[in-house]
Amino acid sequence: MVAPFLAARMQALLLAGWHMALVALMAPVWIALLRWMATCMQGERHPPAPLAHWRVLRHAWRQAGVRSAAGAQVTAVAPWLGLAAALAAAGLVPSFCIGLPGSDLSDLLIVGGLLEMAFLALVVTALAAGLARPGHAGLKAACIGIMIQPVLLLVCVVLGLCLPDGTLAGLVRQAHVADMNVVRVPLALVAAALVLAGVEESDGAALRLFATMLEDLAGPDRAVALYARDLLAVVWMMVARDLVWPEGIVEPDLVARSWRGVSLLGAMGLWAAHMLLACGCVAGLRVFVVSAGRQHAGWRAGLALLCALMAGVLLFAGRGAD
Repeated sequence: MVAPFLAARMQALLLAGWHMALVALMAPVWIALLRWMATCMQGERHPPAPLAHWRVLRHAWRQAGVRSAAGAQVTAVAPWLGLAAALAAAGLVPSFCIGLPGSDLSDLLIVGGLLEMAFLALVVTALAAGLARPGHAGLKAACIGIMIQPVLLLVCVVLGLCLPDGTLAGLVRQAHVADMNVVRVPLALVAAALVLAGVEESDGAALRLFATMLEDLAGPDRAVALYARDLLAVVWMMVARDLVWPEGIVEPDLVARSWRGVSLLGAMGLWAAHMLLACGCVAGLRVFVVSAGRQHAGWRAGLALLCALMAGVLLFAGRGAD
């Protein structure tokens, strides 16, 4: 009785290690590909450089560390706190397999709360310096972040009606045993709402705003803050991917039947293919839907709220038809 329990625990820990390593190593690569896709859609044909963003992070890490004397104690902790919250959120979102430790906590409200905590830690980093430009940029970013709250709350209500136990892992289990056609479109609209409200990486204005927020930081603090922001965007895309393609996530018993690595590598490859498609969808939304002149946060938040409202209406309409 004890041996199967320990074997299941070891399997879950091994899968969790693969999951976190995959997400942590690939986050800057997805961001580089997302930016490259956005520039290609805008007519600039440059070859992709998937490791370019890793080189930027490495260069920032090797610089001499700089902290403002006014907020040195805060800026020494806040970027690392943001990174810890983003990693915790990434650990709760399924990537290639369910059944990981903490899957019972993969509720969107918990995941969204951790991502908001990471975002606020980065804002506090800008405000703690006591300088005008980073502080003003931090206040502007905080106002933009507030606009996601109605979207997140409405999305949690819609998902509470879609998911059997209120978690992303529960959605994956349901997708493997039940027909998802009734909730397919509402889940896609919810994913679009989260992407519009939470992912800003292909938006040049957002990149400039974040660079201003961190202009007082250098060295490891700056590298950690940049990486935490990348991880925030990737986790939001992972959540959207899980909502749109829950069937692409395998169950642990499928992986356990082939410990030679075939099923595991296949599941990871499927996750990579779906994340690549998710990057293309996010870049397309940014370029063709939220185009030049409509990139301000209010317009994006309004469109995200409209998507969430439409998801709720379609969900009730589909259940009423049944």
